[in-house]
Amino acid sequence: MQCGMLLLCSRHIKQKENDIAICECKYKANDPDSACGERCWNVLTSIECTPRYCPCSIHCKNQRFQKREYAKTKLFRAEGRGWGLLATENIKAGEFVMEYCGEVISRTEARGRSQVYVSQGLKDVYIIPLNARECIDATKKGNLARFINHSCQPNCETMKWSVLGEDRVGIFALRNISVGTELTYSYNFEWYSGAKVRCLCGATRCSGFLGGKPCGFQEDSFAWEKNNERYSGGDKPSSSLGPKKRLKHDHNGGSRPLPGKQVDAKYVAQFLASKDAQEEVLKNEEERKEALSHLASVYREIEPAIEDHDMYGPANVLTDVAEQWIGASCRKLKAEFNLHSSIIRNLICPPQRAPEDAKPSAGDPDHEIK
Repeated sequence: MQCGMLLLCSRHIKQKENDIAICECKYKANDPDSACGERCWNVLTSIECTPRYCPCSIHCKNQRFQKREYAKTKLFRAEGRGWGLLATENIKAGEFVMEYCGEVISRTEARGRSQVYVSQGLKDVYIIPLNARECIDATKKGNLARFINHSCQPNCETMKWSVLGEDRVGIFALRNISVGTELTYSYNFEWYSGAKVRCLCGATRCSGFLGGKPCGFQEDSFAWEKNNERYSGGDKPSSSLGPKKRLKHDHNGGSRPLPGKQVDAKYVAQFLASKDAQEEVLKNEEERKEALSHLASVYREIEPAIEDHDMYGPANVLTDVAEQWIGASCRKLKAEFNLHSSIIRNLICPPQRAPEDAKPSAGDPDHEIK
């Protein structure tokens, strides 16, 4: 196993000088934190300083990925959970623990490999998204980070950083970690089909299964195997890197998409007395369909960025991506509101006849003009 290095299947990106982010830190001998500490612009934006360009020169503290300034750890046998990683020194909250290393491969190859691993019977697969185009596969080549176990209440988290123009993934401490404590982070993934995997983290708010939601997991019937396997009834899980549809379990153990509440505008329109009301409802229905189609198109375009959001948090979603998604979502909500409000308005308050059409009939004493 290769340790302490990022194994690339593609060429390194050669950073252009105009793209290098240069901070404005000034090193002061009496203030060590002045050398690219927490207030450094690059640190605040998750970018490592580039050697020979940083104003603090050799005193720069913002080159932890490049210098492999990892926390001291050691492997240990975690009872019932295979291997784990222990801290052999005190680690402060926010401190860099280590980089998550492995083979950098395309998302297409990642999908292919996941299927191959499943067909080979591999139950421990370590593939995580790196960016919109690539993933990191540490299944067969990686470093000690691959041995960090999952926890529903982790003491570490993954964060994406830009290092010399390339995306890298690091493990950072969420809180102070004392010597002898096991390092954990949330895997933030779900099985997309097949068996579920029992979570053995032992946390107070454990979800019960990897990829489940803490304390709110829906009960299901699972037949635990006698040989202490973590996989439950059914076939072995097949991996997928795409978005998961919301599924509902039926009585036969299968799953089906949750039905959505849809309004049949054409059916409703036939009960409206006014032709104008019918046309208004049908027009709003067409606008709703266009908005739904647009939202789906936007989702397919920004899907990789949404997956990065799920893995690394909202700080890693580009502003223009967020604006596209918000705009398309608002357009859909507005179209649905217009449709529903037009139906309700025309059913409850149908259009009234114009005053000139409501003339009193002859011989009706109650309508005589006085």
